[in-house]
Amino acid sequence: MNEPEISLAALFGDAPRDPDPQFIAKVDALVQLDQAHALRRRRAWRRFAGDIVVAGAIALPALGLSLGQAAELIGTDHVALIAAATMVALTGWAATNRWAGV
Repeated sequence: MNEPEISLAALFGDAPRDPDPQFIAKVDALVQLDQAHALRRRRAWRRFAGDIVVAGAIALPALGLSLGQAAELIGTDHVALIAAATMVALTGWAATNRWAGV
C-alpha cells in the first residue's frame, strides 16, 4: 500500500468510538434549515418575476396610450387623467400584492 491508500484506509476505517447523536441531530437540523431557506428563496424569486410581469402588464399599455395621445392631448386635462388612472392602478396593485402573502 502506498501513502494515499493508507490515508484512505485510516479515514474510512471503523470508527474508534460510537457516532454522536447530538452531532447528527445538529447536522440534520442545519440541512433542513438550508432546504427551507432554498425553498423560500425560490418562492421569492418566483413572486418577484410575477410582480414584474404584472407591473409590465399594467404600465406598458398605460404608457403606450398616454404617449401615443400625448401630442394631441397637451394642454388638456386628459394627460393628467391618464397619469392619475395609471398611478391609481399601480398603487392598488402594489397595496394588494404587498400583503397577499401575509
